[in-house]
Formats: sequence, C-alpha cells, structure tokens
Amino acid sequence: MAYFRKVPSKKAKSGYTWSFTIETGVDPLTGKRKQTTRRGFATKKEAENAAKELSTQLENGLNIIDNKMTLNQYLPKWLEMAAKRKVKDTTFDHYQNVINFRILPILGHLALRDLNGTVCQKFFNHLLDQELSERYIKYIYNVLNTSLEKAIDWDLILKNPLRKVDLPKERKRKYTVWKREEIHRFLQFAKDEDLHYFALFFVCVYTGIRRGEVLGLKWEDVDLKDGTLHVQRNQTYLRGTYSYGSLKTESSNRIIKLDDETLHILMQNKKRQNELKLLYGPQYSAENLIFSRKNGQPINSATLAKIFNRIIKKSGVPKLRFHDLRHTHATLLLEAGVSLKEVQERLGHSSIKMTGDIYAHVTNKMKNNASKKFSEYMQEHS
Repeated sequence: MAYFRKVPSKKAKSGYTWSFTIETGVDPLTGKRKQTTRRGFATKKEAENAAKELSTQLENGLNIIDNKMTLNQYLPKWLEMAAKRKVKDTTFDHYQNVINFRILPILGHLALRDLNGTVCQKFFNHLLDQELSERYIKYIYNVLNTSLEKAIDWDLILKNPLRKVDLPKERKRKYTVWKREEIHRFLQFAKDEDLHYFALFFVCVYTGIRRGEVLGLKWEDVDLKDGTLHVQRNQTYLRGTYSYGSLKTESSNRIIKLDDETLHILMQNKKRQNELKLLYGPQYSAENLIFSRKNGQPINSATLAKIFNRIIKKSGVPKLRFHDLRHTHATLLLEAGVSLKEVQERLGHSSIKMTGDIYAHVTNKMKNNASKKFSEYMQEHS
C-alpha cells in the first residue's frame, strides 16, 4: 500500500509537491516495518505512477533499499544473530577481532547503502599498505563478504560491493624446516633446559602433530601395546577458559604409529608425572593430560611458544614457528622415502593433493631421485 502526501515547497510554482511512501516488508533485525519514501513529484498522478512502478519492481523480486544502518550497527548484530550460531567459539572470537580491530575502525561509520566497489577497494588497498599478509587480508575479506551476503538475504542491501574488489594474489608460503642435526641440537638443549617440555617437543618432531592437538592429548589416547597415539581432540583457550573440542577436519582424527624411542620418552614423562602427583596430592589436576604444567593443569599455548623460542635462541638453530615442527617432520619423512599417501594420513590432511601442494619442493626432489635411481638400475643391467 502506498501513502501520498502534499509537501510544501517554495521552489514549486504551485507551492507544493507530492510524495509517496510505500511499505517494503519487515526489517529482520528490528522487527519494524520497512518503508521507502520518494519526494518531489509535481502532481499526484506522477507520484501514483512512480509508486506503481516501485510496487511492480517489488512484486518482481527487486528490493527497494533505503537503509541508513551503519556497519557499526550492523556487524555486531550479524555476529550475534548469524555467525555465533554457525561457527566454533574460536572462529567466532577470530571474527570479532577482525571486525573490531580491522574493519570497524575504518568502515564502521559508513552506512550499508554507502558501501560501493571504490570504497571497498580503497579499504583493502589500505590493508596492503599496512604490509599485512595476503592470507590475512583474504581472511578479512571472507569475514566481511560473508556478513554482506547475509545483509542481502535480510533485504538490507541489493548487492555485495565486494564482488568488484580485486585482492592481491596469495603467494606460496615458503616453509622453514630444520635439518636432522639442527633437530638433535634443539632437542638436546630442550632436554637440558626442561625435561617437562622436552618430551612435548620430541613428540611433535617425531609425529608432526599440531600444537592444539598435542596440548589436548590424554593418557587414554596412548596404546602402549600397539605403540599408537590416537589424535582425537584439540585444546583451545578462549576468554580465560580451556576447552577440548573437535579437530580441524574429520581426517585430522587419526591414529599415529609411534617408534620405540618416542614410546620410551612418553613413559619417562608418565613416570615424572606420577612423582608430581604424589608431591601435589589432591591439588594435582584430574584432567589426565599427557603434557601439562607440573600440577597437571593445561599448558597455555602462549607459554609454550615463549619456552620454544627461548630454547631456539639458546641452541642457535634457525628460528621457525612452532607449527614448522610439523613441516619439518613431513619433509624428513618424504626425504626418507615415505610415500606421499602415508605422509597425508600421518598428518591428517584432508587430501593427498593438499599434501602434495604444500611439499611440492620435496616431492619434486623425490621425483628426481626416482628418475636417477631408475636410470642407474637400467645401466647396471644393460
């Protein structure tokens, strides 16, 4: 239904113009009716014709948007009403950080209707000028893009302005890995520094397990008879609370075969824990974690990173990220002749293509070795 009004106007010869207001549905965020108003028509007939045209557009599925809601108003509501119900707590926390510290300080004052391709392109160019990684910029893009697609579903905007934005091409990451002698040097310094953390570092190097996975391991995950380790949970730390949830992907839930030395290291760690249980008594945590603080409580990932970096500095080995222990393990497996399929299963990758893409530099070396070995074999028997 349309409503028509005479509006006083000094510029019009008649002393007035006509306007109309047409209802365009209900705002899903506020529950209030949405209306669009058009002004400046010389006659009521002109206003009626324009209103009829808009009604026809609505019937044909074209949204008539006149929304003054800013990103400061919209994005928190999107987080609460949509994102919170679809993603894990840790992912939701990452979304909040991206929105509060990257998007809103620059775009928050803008109304949804004022977002366009030019504004958005300038925003992402600004992120590039700040020397953020291409990967992180793509993550910011994905968060904003998801929110704007939902704004379309909620009839707040007609189209997503990010579709016109060009993002920098993500460069292939160069992974830093340690050589065998560097691993031995690091582990020796770790052993001298703190036996408690030495066992954790050793298991990471010898299994390729992720940081959240190793911090979530419990003693029921180890089968000493079969010599296996079941990776089935991930530790997260959010707003002062530790929790244990599902793994990154379904394929991440896996059973890793352990060598005798790793089993021995684990049992030595278990022996030290039993001694600490006697020392702490009832104050020792009942979480049954394989790797914990001396009182059995969970290890904070930030504390782990701090100790890791300290031992790197003392041992003099090349600096790398904690996650690069995983890449080191995989690289050495491939160089040792382990098949790509076995490495994929051991790391818990969702596909063999993913493993091959990450370790292409190693697999190419393996292909060259295979070609050389075949040639040498053929020459021996010619």
